[in-house]
Amino acid sequence: MPLFQTRQLDEHTLLGLWTLTEQAEELLHALPPHLDASEFIHAAHPKRQQEWLASRVLLYDLLRHFTDKPLALHRNATGKPFFPEAGLHVSITHSPEMAAVILSSKYEVGIDIELISPKALRVAGKFLSEQERGFTAGDEQQTCLYWSAKETLYKLYSKKRLLFKENLKLEPAATCTNLLQGLVQTDNFSKLYHVYFETIENHVLTYSIDNIID
Repeated sequence: MPLFQTRQLDEHTLLGLWTLTEQAEELLHALPPHLDASEFIHAAHPKRQQEWLASRVLLYDLLRHFTDKPLALHRNATGKPFFPEAGLHVSITHSPEMAAVILSSKYEVGIDIELISPKALRVAGKFLSEQERGFTAGDEQQTCLYWSAKETLYKLYSKKRLLFKENLKLEPAATCTNLLQGLVQTDNFSKLYHVYFETIENHVLTYSIDNIID
């Protein structure tokens, strides 16, 4: 079951999920003809190839809902993916088992997906504040959630040079059970974001849309 789900988040924004079942060769043939993936394919590990290709197949599947133009995906100086020929905002993520993409014609976006595992617990002290460690209470799934939510905020801000523990702050939202209140704060920047989350197939999925009016 490759395409797991496509979801309309608002009139401008789509989210897609892909289950990684195909081999890299099959995914390569599913890419649009104008996209050249040969350089990556020759350099990457086979499993990494599969993840990368699935995320791109999913991205171009979602792109059909916005345009029929043969757009090429690029990365800017900080590594953020974008389509230079179109006013579209994109964020991409993948794990060994799933890929996810969020695409918007109006808003900056961020997305992350993480397989729930003990790994986040082992490094929690490096990315969680004392307050956040109180919120997660040493729980494996909650710790993975906060790690994923900070990855989403990092991608949304997209200017690098952020310390997860100091510049990215999270707390539960009082009004919604599947929402975290996120804050990106640096010496010259401060902004609140809503980070939505859910669990899917033993993964934590988080995403944010920069549509909050200050």
